[in-house]
Order: sequence, then structure tokens, then C-alpha cells
Amino acid sequence: MTLLQLPAMRLDEQHFWSEMCQGNTAAFEKLYSYFATDLFRYGYRISTDHDLVQDSIQDLFLNLWNKRTVLKEVDSPRFYLYRSLRNKLIRSFESNRFVFSNDGELSDQQMPYVADIESCWISDEDHRVQLEKLHCALKKLPIRQQEAIQLRYYHDFSAEQIAQIMNINQQSVRNLQNRAMQQLRSELPFFPVSLLSVAILIP
Repeated sequence: MTLLQLPAMRLDEQHFWSEMCQGNTAAFEKLYSYFATDLFRYGYRISTDHDLVQDSIQDLFLNLWNKRTVLKEVDSPRFYLYRSLRNKLIRSFESNRFVFSNDGELSDQQMPYVADIESCWISDEDHRVQLEKLHCALKKLPIRQQEAIQLRYYHDFSAEQIAQIMNINQQSVRNLQNRAMQQLRSELPFFPVSLLSVAILIP
């Protein structure tokens, strides 16, 4: 038997977003409590600065509340929050903390991998060993490949949404994901893709 920390039920984010825009504090708190942990996990992939990520998330939601009366309806509040957080973190960095590629995008060399805080316990020893191997292989990937894989297999964004979040085109997203999967398959030829969402959580 496998013991996992299961994700919460999917939130009706459109409903709570609309309610927040109308000044419903309970809806605002619901959005924050639902998204804050995953936003922190994602932000930690971009910045190793714990306080910066935490402060950026709080500022993001504070700005949402302060501007609620002028906010427009969005197709995906989740996508809006992820993209806003990424942009906020990038703007917060000092220029010497980045390594840019020739086209102005963040390069694969930018920052070292930092593991997620949340732990995940697997009772079956074979599964545990397989997950640990997959986790080690994930850590070897360049940071942007890690980000693309996390957005796809843990946060369940489409290629189009990932492209907009990362400020690259869809082909670049596919290239990042394909190179990542090729590298993972070279080390673990037969791992099930479904394990990726779990391996990402291992500290």
C-alpha cells in the first residue's frame, strides 16, 4: 500500500475569484489558503530566498485585494497567480543574481536546485527506491527544465500556459520538457510518468 499526502479537492476558483472581486473576504481567504502552499513551492524553484518568495506571495495577494474592484475576470485565476508570482520574483532580483541567455531569457545555469519542504512517505520499499532514484535524476536537470516539468506534471498547466508563465514560446516549452524526459529516461528507462508528481515533492 502506498501512503501519499493527497492534494485537496479542486477549488471552484472562478467562483471564488468573482466573489473576491465583489469584496467577499471569505472568498479571498479561501483563494489564499488554497494556492499559497503550491505558489511557495513553485516560487522556491525560481528563488532560493525563502523570505523573498514568502513576501512576494503576500504582496501578490495584498495587491489583489487592494485592486479587487478594478480586476477583470480571468480565464484561469491559477494561471494568473503563477504568472504574476514569477514576474514579481524576477523583478525583485538584483541584476547580478541572474544569468541571461543571448535572447534575454533566463538561462539554464541561473540557480541551484532547492528541494521542496513538503515530505512524502512511501510504504512500499520498491516504490521508495524508485522514487528516490527519480528524485535524484530530477535534481540533475537544469533549473528551467525542472520548472517546465513541475508546471506540467505537478501543477498541470498546458504547454500554452507554461509558455506564458515562463515568457517563452510553446516550442521552447516542448524542447525543455523533451530534453528533460530524455535525460530522465536515460537514467531510468522504465519509470512511470505518474511518479513525477510525487518525486517532485520529496525533500
